[in-house]
Amino acid sequence: MEIKEKRIPDQKVAYVPHTDSFSKLPEFIEEVGELIAENNLEAVGYPYGSYDNDLEEYAENHQIFEVGMPIKSFDMGGKPAGRLGKLGLKEVTSHTVLSAIHKGSHKNFNDSIREMVNFAVENQYDIVGPITEIYLPATPETPVEETKTEIQLPVIYMGPKRD
Repeated sequence: MEIKEKRIPDQKVAYVPHTDSFSKLPEFIEEVGELIAENNLEAVGYPYGSYDNDLEEYAENHQIFEVGMPIKSFDMGGKPAGRLGKLGLKEVTSHTVLSAIHKGSHKNFNDSIREMVNFAVENQYDIVGPITEIYLPATPETPVEETKTEIQLPVIYMGPKRD
């Protein structure tokens, strides 16, 4: 798995927080898409799931995460965040992540996460935020072994000064 550092630009997102099972992710992604459309917002990126908790420490049906999508804009009267019923809206400032593509089933997803965390530690990065998964498009006919998920791990480089 190739791990790269990259910069995520400022973005606005619409999201719904959940304490539930990741197995319901497809319906949660669909829900966010429907709420975005119902509120006349425009999605401008792929859906994501973001979580802070250790997947091995929490029961399968008690995972804490948010599911959302980048949107073009929202008007909250100058405030950086707000709610439209169940749908949360927020501005996410530009930040650095370590990024890698996980290919295939989520059965070995924790192995990819561990590899990224080890890379961060070995290369003098501090992890400063939740793991985010970007769900890249696939057709219903795409075999699970061919599906791709981008993993983003927010970091700050703490090593020697670089050019």
